[in-house]
Amino acid sequence: MKRIISILSVFVLPTLCSLGMDRMDALSQIESHNNDRAIGRQQEVSRYQILPAFWEQANVVWRPTDPATARIVVNWIMQGRSHEFEARYHRAPNDFEYYILWHRPSCYIGRPVPRHITSAEIERGHRFANLCQADS
Repeated sequence: MKRIISILSVFVLPTLCSLGMDRMDALSQIESHNNDRAIGRQQEVSRYQILPAFWEQANVVWRPTDPATARIVVNWIMQGRSHEFEARYHRAPNDFEYYILWHRPSCYIGRPVPRHITSAEIERGHRFANLCQADS
């Protein structure tokens, strides 16, 4: 049994871990460490830290502890933000930009000139991009 676990840990697990996360998994990791019961300083809820107003606008049942429902809300929010980004910049956002669109969309959309991004936001954006692109 130990030999099977050893073989798995040497050959299979590094391959699985090196594929990188999808954006939703990376966002969940950065925002709450995948905690479905997380509540932020501005009363954001769920593993993605979604503001209550977005739950109402998305027209879904209020279930912030359900990861599937929270994912639907995030996809709905980001579809709109990504569409606005693409209309302005004529390309899809890269992983770093995607995180900034999530965390502070006014940096890229709704303004004539992109807004300043703080060093903490830059760091988190790079961590997010690294999670998405890990050896892929």
